[in-house]
Formats: sequence, C-alpha cells, structure tokens
Amino acid sequence: MPKETFIKLKKEKRKQITDAFLREFAVKTYDEASISMVVKQLGIAKGSVYQYFNDKLDLFMYLVNESVAVKTKYTEAVKRENYPDFWAFFSALYEHGFCFDDENPLHSHFLHNLTQNLNSPSIKHLYNELLSQVVTGFEKMVEYEVQKGLFRSDIPVKTQGFFLYKLGLSIQEQLEVSGVINPRESIEKKQPVYFGKKNDLMQVVADYIKLAKPAFDKN
Repeated sequence: MPKETFIKLKKEKRKQITDAFLREFAVKTYDEASISMVVKQLGIAKGSVYQYFNDKLDLFMYLVNESVAVKTKYTEAVKRENYPDFWAFFSALYEHGFCFDDENPLHSHFLHNLTQNLNSPSIKHLYNELLSQVVTGFEKMVEYEVQKGLFRSDIPVKTQGFFLYKLGLSIQEQLEVSGVINPRESIEKKQPVYFGKKNDLMQVVADYIKLAKPAFDKN
C-alpha cells in the first residue's frame, strides 16, 4: 500500500503519478514495466517513488486496488434485484462496464492487461490468489441464482462460477482477436479500450447470453 508521503501529496500530483504508471503497466508486462522510464517522463527522481511505495510490487498492487475500486463504483450500482433474470443483470454489468471504460480509460486499459501482468514470472505466485478472489465473486452470483431456483442445481456452484468467469474472458478475447478492439492502438490515441464500440460489445454479450442461458438456467 502507498506510504503516507504519497497519500499526503496534492491530488493532482497523485493523479499524475498514478496515471503514468497505469499506462506503463497497461502496455507492458510487470517484468517489462520500467520505473526509470516513467520517472524520466514525469521529471522526478527515481528515489522519490520509493518514498511513496516500498517497491515495484507495492506500486503495482496499489494500481490493482485503485483500478478495481474505481470499477466497483460502477458495477455496484447494478443491483440484481432490479432485473427480471440473471442475464438482464449480466448485460447491465457490461453496460456499466462500458461507462467505466469510457470515463476511466487508463484504469480500464490497466485491468484489460492485468492477466498479462500476472503471468510475468516474478509475480506468477499472485495469479492464483487474485484469480481465486475473482472466481469467488462469480460463484456467489451463481449461488444466489441456484438458491432462487433459477439456475440448475445438478452442476456444482464452483464449476458454474468458473464457467461464468471464462465467459467474460471469452467476450473480451473475441473482440480483441477479431479486431473490434485494439488496446495498443487505442491507448496510443488516448482513447478508451472500447471507444466507439459499444454496439459491437453489447451484440457479442447478447450472443454469448444466447449460448450460455440454456446451459445455466433451470428447466
């Protein structure tokens, strides 16, 4: 976590430093990301970064927590009880996720590249820990639907939760592989990941829902 010296910086200074490192980790893996390059761009001494954070990993985890917290403000606004079924809720999460991306492009780019960062050899040990936290969130969604009698109960919650997690990853991967989104290009242009692609995103989400609904819903 950031040291008190970072927290006490002026808001504008904290944002400048945060944005610079969000961008660095969004375009490179953890092991490739260079603190030296970023501080050079910022015009500050490299040593000052270590006055703000214990080390590179401490800085990286701050960016993870910061980005997740910002996105959570959007997703928490989507309440399951306000939707007739899980799939309307699932679609709404992507609607709000698009707003997060549009209004917080650097945080979005950072999260988009998070898996690549976590696959870096020096922090691979964090992958399973963070993945477990994410998957647990999906398991809780599934458990709620099972308890309500809306999702099938003959498949373990853990299996359905992991499948749902992979569903989300597949949507992102398809859009990137098919060229609908190009994160490298959009960050260079200082644009959100899904800039101008909301209709494409929501269409793919709708298609995946058609495929997944029969597999999850209780007959």
